Amino acid sequence: MLDFLSTMVSFIIALGILVFVHELGHFLVAKRAGIRVERFSLGYPPKMIGFTWGETEYCISWVPFGGYVKVAGMADVGAEDATGEEWEFPSKSVATRIGVIAAGPLMNFLFAFVAFAFLYNVFGIDTIDSTQVNPAAGSIAEQRGLIDGDRITRVNGTLVSNAFELSQALDAAHGAGVALEVERNQQLLNVELPAVDDEGDYGLRLLLPTTVGNVVDDMPAADLALTSGDRITGVAGVAVTTWTRMREAISAHPDEEVAIVWDRDGRTMEGLITPRGIGSGEDRFGQIGISPYSSTTPVGFIDATEMALTNVVASSGLILEFLGQIYQPENYRQVGGPISIAKMAGDTAERGARDYINFLAQLSVNLAILNLLPIPVLDGGHLLFLMMEAVRGKTPSVRLREISQQVGLILLLSIMVLVTFNDLNRHVVDRVVELFQ
Repeated sequence: MLDFLSTMVSFIIALGILVFVHELGHFLVAKRAGIRVERFSLGYPPKMIGFTWGETEYCISWVPFGGYVKVAGMADVGAEDATGEEWEFPSKSVATRIGVIAAGPLMNFLFAFVAFAFLYNVFGIDTIDSTQVNPAAGSIAEQRGLIDGDRITRVNGTLVSNAFELSQALDAAHGAGVALEVERNQQLLNVELPAVDDEGDYGLRLLLPTTVGNVVDDMPAADLALTSGDRITGVAGVAVTTWTRMREAISAHPDEEVAIVWDRDGRTMEGLITPRGIGSGEDRFGQIGISPYSSTTPVGFIDATEMALTNVVASSGLILEFLGQIYQPENYRQVGGPISIAKMAGDTAERGARDYINFLAQLSVNLAILNLLPIPVLDGGHLLFLMMEAVRGKTPSVRLREISQQVGLILLLSIMVLVTFNDLNRHVVDRVVELFQ
């Protein structure tokens, strides 16, 4: 019961923060543009509590999945209810109206950027405690004599002890050439790499150790009680010393029971595990639900800011790529709804402030991208109509907007049904089935 309450509180806080940030964007730009804001609501009607300050009613409503800002002259659905007053939304220029609508998603992007920057500045960045490399075939690194398993100890005289330091040192030096100190078979070697342009690289691929980091709940590794810090040494009778080789051995046995050997605090342990099959046909592979072990290293303010921006851009790209392939069964089955989000909120909050803030930032990027989709009733739909108005020089007809909004509502309801079905199937049906097995 306490776990459920903790999860719900974490979920409500997360949703409240992100909805508030989103609607605050609309609110601030509308106010700045001289548009009267009639209502600022967290949640959808019916209203729970509220108060009026100035011209705006501020309230919290009973349906918690969202919120809205009601600006003068703009109806929730259908035709605008404008009277022609200068402080109404339709009376403003197209550019101003686009700014008001776009401000919500932009605030979510901004929130994610600030959250990521805060995390990097306060907690540093996750990195792998390895500088062992495997040069790509035919690469500059291979041509200059580097081989699989070499451990880079210095770059241009600078000591490097983890993947982040190695990456930073190579990035800073590759334009002018790089002098490497390399450890091979307990001997130190010197290797010179030539200068390359910004588009080039040396073909150095990091070799990750087989030490377990996070263990995913309800996956085979969790069922076997593998824990963070365990070092896997064998899979299906094959000795493994790098994460790549271990992953290949696991991937080759989807839904097949295999032996696995690992080291825990100097003790050798072994057991049987059945990698969960992912995908279909020739593309099917096995997963056991683990990630590489990582540690944290501090970064400077400038690096933290750059990484925060890169993270927002990269996260946006991944979401768009996923949406572009959403029609594939293995993808739309992964889409989660409120239950999945609530579970992630509870899990990350339980792990601490760092994971919870990271979850909020990632969810904020998701919210921004989804709101920008060109679906009527979403911000993206409103932006599409405004852009049509900017191109054509006149507002799309009321009939077109009403029909589009009805189609948008049907589409959103269909998406809600899909994510709810996935949630129930993943978090309820599977648990019920397990009870009777």
